[in-house]
Amino acid sequence: MTVSHALSLAVRFVDHFSGRPVPQELPVRLSETLARPALRPDGSGARQTDGSYRFLGASPGTRRILWRHPFQRSQSGWIRWDPADPEVTLPLAVPAQVIDHDLWPTADAQVAPGTTGVRGKLRGAGGAGLEIRIALQGQPFDRMTRSGQAGEFLFLPPGALPLDAGGRVPLTIEARIPGGAVRPILSGSFLPASAGAPFAGQDFTILAQTVARVTFQLA
Repeated sequence: MTVSHALSLAVRFVDHFSGRPVPQELPVRLSETLARPALRPDGSGARQTDGSYRFLGASPGTRRILWRHPFQRSQSGWIRWDPADPEVTLPLAVPAQVIDHDLWPTADAQVAPGTTGVRGKLRGAGGAGLEIRIALQGQPFDRMTRSGQAGEFLFLPPGALPLDAGGRVPLTIEARIPGGAVRPILSGSFLPASAGAPFAGQDFTILAQTVARVTFQLA
């Protein structure tokens, strides 16, 4: 006799910047029952080939989707800025529809060689917990992250990044109190200094295919 279980939930955690599934396997489970997702056919893990985690025969009710070890703020170099874990109420009308939730790389996360981005640090009072947005100069902000307790963050602008006449990527940064006012950027500098000249204001440039270390001075 073959015993089968109906699909209850398919959830996937994606990189906020690229929109791609988080490549690491996360300790995903449901609250209350601590139900675990089904294993792959080869039994080697629960993260499916499309990056999803699939729960079979989960009991009805509202459940938090736990994705990190207990008492941890982050997991495997990823963090979620919403104060609570995502919730789902079972049963779902369409269980096979994958539900995506964003995660952000932590300030100290490893990045692949050839990645273009900014590993930044805010200096000045009140640099922790600010919303950070970076975009190509002249383009709208469409991604965000937050600075940590030490004012540090990692930002990885997605997509093709055109170069300016000097062969560098022209970027602009905004720091904002969540739900509130902009904190002006007075100036910035690179570490090491050979990576770029100091600059005034919020506009700056970085070398392509590098993750620049930049210190930003808040007003």
